[in-house]
Amino acid sequence: MKILRKNNGTFEILALPGDTEIERGEYIAAVEGDKALILEVIDVEYADIPGILEDLLRELTLQKASMSLYDPHGVSSITFSIRESKIVVAKLRTVVWRDGVRFNSLWIPSRFSSKIQRIPTSEVLRHVRGEPQIPIEIGDSFGEPITIDAADLDNSLTIVTGRKGTGKSHSVKVLLYELVRHGCYALVFDINGEYCGLGHAKEGESNEIAEKVMVARPCVDFKVGLETMGMDVIMDILEHVFATPQNSIREFARLWEYLERNGKLTIEGLLGEVRRAHMNEAVRDALMSRLHVILGSGFIVDGDYDPIFHLFNSREDGLLVVVDLSRLRPMVRRMVVEYVLSAITKHLSENSIPPLFLVSEEAHLYVGETYWEDIVTRMRHLGISPIFVTNQPDSIPELIYRQADNLLLFNFVNENDLEALSKFSHVDSETVKRVAPSLELGQALIVGNIVGNIPILVKIKDVNAKVLGRTKRFFKSVEQKV
Repeated sequence: MKILRKNNGTFEILALPGDTEIERGEYIAAVEGDKALILEVIDVEYADIPGILEDLLRELTLQKASMSLYDPHGVSSITFSIRESKIVVAKLRTVVWRDGVRFNSLWIPSRFSSKIQRIPTSEVLRHVRGEPQIPIEIGDSFGEPITIDAADLDNSLTIVTGRKGTGKSHSVKVLLYELVRHGCYALVFDINGEYCGLGHAKEGESNEIAEKVMVARPCVDFKVGLETMGMDVIMDILEHVFATPQNSIREFARLWEYLERNGKLTIEGLLGEVRRAHMNEAVRDALMSRLHVILGSGFIVDGDYDPIFHLFNSREDGLLVVVDLSRLRPMVRRMVVEYVLSAITKHLSENSIPPLFLVSEEAHLYVGETYWEDIVTRMRHLGISPIFVTNQPDSIPELIYRQADNLLLFNFVNENDLEALSKFSHVDSETVKRVAPSLELGQALIVGNIVGNIPILVKIKDVNAKVLGRTKRFFKSVEQKV
């Protein structure tokens, strides 16, 4: 193989037929002396050879006439190799020098004297990232086990996206399983009830993280005291979840402060005061209808009880809190999310709970512009490491893409989705658009800090846990994992 041309960060490499047995996502190195270009293959194309149209037409004509060319000097094999040559399209990822890696080097090797060879993915990672401090094996890349550094996930924003059924949730379960096994703390908003089995092995018995998995069911065994939730959080819920008019919110604040001053702040006391207080009837109706949903959901109880504080201070060796949202109505679900986010932010600001990983499963259903933007902006100071999981990348606010540190991209074919993903700053749009549609089920393109800021194709491994997120099918023989 020889370098043909370079266009910005894209290299076109001329290859003969025997050299093109290569997969999209594999790495090759163009070596000259003690330097090497590290290139990632993203496509293989036909070489544009002068006279190829005439040769093809001649070949078709001879085949139709059942004729063959006389070749007394045996040059047909050489001609065949030239005609069948290909162009390997590869992206420049880094330059390796004797003294280290340089991402901004303008050096390019000789077209004629450089040698182009395959390079294992693990060796590429060793060059750009070094050995991980806290290794987590997440899968394999072209037969090689791939490890990431848990420290690179810490205090980072990670996006996991792909079409439904491609393996997004499974990859997050693998990450959570390994992180909690290493003593980390995490909370996941479980929209489908599929993370509840992470504490059980496939055969049903307990696994090594069983004691560290707590399933919290809002309105059942996960409730918050009215005084703990506080006026500000309920006002946020009224405004952002229930679209309550501002004049109604002001009346609510006035009644809350009155009851709090007089020591009568209870659910019944709050509803009774709204019924009795002098106010516009339209305002009264607006408040009563919304408060009946909020206070009647069963999630809020009288008193001063803080479930987040008690959960995250119950263990000192790591914990996974699964907030099961699967049986809640959409409004109540968003209300629970608003409370949990506000409580986590408050406690982390006060250093009363340990730093944690926050997983937002099916994020497009409830990621709004309230606490999420505050968390993304201040996450490094708060100690939150968010992980957003969605199959609708265009529904995630652009702010999140701009701030993202890691991306796990599964199969996508829709052009609008691919265009939205091109906002992610750690990978070029051409790589996303060429690689994403060809990804197999369970295979992810991983980019960001966890892989040294170069794209790596990884087949996500399995874990010894009961994975509940299976696609239900009528024909059981084709049932597959989500």
